[in-house]
Amino acid sequence: MLRFRMQPRIVTVFACACALALVQADAQTDAGLWRFVHPNAKALIGIDVQRIRTSRVAEEMATQWQSMVTAMPFTLPGTDLIKVIDRVVVSSPGRNEKNPDEEPPLLIAVSGKFEPGKLRQMLLKGGSKPQAFNSVTIYRPQDNAGKDFGFVVLNSQTLLIGDVKSLCSAIERVEREPAAAPPGIVERARDLDIAYDFWAVLLSPPADLSGDRFPLGDIVGKLSGFEAGIAVREGLAFDVNLHAMSEPAAKEIAAQFSKLIHLASKDRENHPEWAGLNRKVKVMVEHADVHFALRFDTKDVTRMSKTLDEARARRQQLAKAPPLPVAEPPKPPQRQVIRIEGLDGGPREIPYRPPDN
Repeated sequence: MLRFRMQPRIVTVFACACALALVQADAQTDAGLWRFVHPNAKALIGIDVQRIRTSRVAEEMATQWQSMVTAMPFTLPGTDLIKVIDRVVVSSPGRNEKNPDEEPPLLIAVSGKFEPGKLRQMLLKGGSKPQAFNSVTIYRPQDNAGKDFGFVVLNSQTLLIGDVKSLCSAIERVEREPAAAPPGIVERARDLDIAYDFWAVLLSPPADLSGDRFPLGDIVGKLSGFEAGIAVREGLAFDVNLHAMSEPAAKEIAAQFSKLIHLASKDRENHPEWAGLNRKVKVMVEHADVHFALRFDTKDVTRMSKTLDEARARRQQLAKAPPLPVAEPPKPPQRQVIRIEGLDGGPREIPYRPPDN
């Protein structure tokens, strides 16, 4: 059965995107996917799934990769979807100022090597209902959480996922202007797409995207935007550029981040995989921008993978261990007295406290 849980749907998509980057890409994103970027996009994420999946780091982080795959927001029985996905592009225009309580629109374009007929049948068997729109069919989950979401199987190379309004707009736009130039945010994204295997661009304050669909919204309240890229080649490279509201805010963010990294690198008991992390990170403030750079070579990746596997094995072992018996609380000492009888007023009791040994 097709499972699609909408409560964590985009949280999982983004968590999936970040995790994918932990487990290479010289080629640019399929030009066809740029057509489906929301025309007013303020947030854009790209992932070269195929390159990352076959990278050396993915081999080293095989266990972590499998854990990420199982967290995908949709599961198609009989098809390991992650194996046929090549690239993913996620875009959103952010929150509508006129309707701030509405979830920000979201559009996910996926390229790969799909079997359209089989994919459509699986969507139907999973309970999705087909809805005709122009020349395409939108498959809509019927659970309460997924009622505003849908899937469009365009062809054997392209799958669209998103809220129904964004899907309809994208279909109309492509049918009306198939060769239309993509929005301006794509120009910056192209550069990142060449240099990194996972990248993200945000052109507005994170609060503009806050909501269930986009977890970026509540990360840092003092930002006006950011760019980030992760490359998986001879090792693992992270580059992040945060655009703060002011230079003092940038210095504060850098200080907090440096402190966090220092604490993480010293927490050998709970997170031994981050040992020595503070020696790998470079932090620099330039006006209102904060630059972070982190580099792991192949030996570092191997060590981290081994440490993570060992930690998982310890947790599993502890989970199997029988619970320790709960000791009964000690009973309160009984009151001791000396009873004297034969007195005129009757028996009398005097509290007695035995001498300390």
